Amino acid sequence: MSPEPKRRNAEKTKASILLAAQQLFAEQGFSQTGIRDIAARAGISSPLLMRYFGSKAGLFEAALIDAVRIETVLTPTKAGFGERLAMLFTDSEINITPPAIIALSVGHPDAQEIATRVVSEYVIQPVAEWLDGTDKVARATEIFMLATSFVMYSRQIPVIGKSEHKGRSVNEWLAGTVQAIVDAN
Repeated sequence: MSPEPKRRNAEKTKASILLAAQQLFAEQGFSQTGIRDIAARAGISSPLLMRYFGSKAGLFEAALIDAVRIETVLTPTKAGFGERLAMLFTDSEINITPPAIIALSVGHPDAQEIATRVVSEYVIQPVAEWLDGTDKVARATEIFMLATSFVMYSRQIPVIGKSEHKGRSVNEWLAGTVQAIVDAN
């Protein structure tokens, strides 16, 4: 009697594929990342990966959607939002990949279209709906632009530097600027 084949945990497998894809897209971009590379990092076969996501573009979209998770910062209380966002971005325990995924992938037309759509649907629109007052989409876009730039220049291209004073003042600037956008009516 032969042993039963090992059953795969579909949710765990999908999560490991998404994590591997996020890491590689953030390190190498869309064009330079292959399905085999992602499958190898996730510890699965390429055909299994394709069964889950259908195509590289489908995986890219799913990985980016999974990475943005804006709902975690949109609490009912708008007071202190800028400070919460700045603290989140400076927490070295949290790996923030969306800016790198987007920046390294916009050179490919399919990836650029996907990134534009995902940012609009999963970041700008939810933030705009969360905001009060007027010009919500424009204000949500401003917050996204500031947040993305801050992450890029504090993590991927660390021009903020190692000085605590310098870093603290930039963090305070981000917190204050974002809060002013949130509070604008």
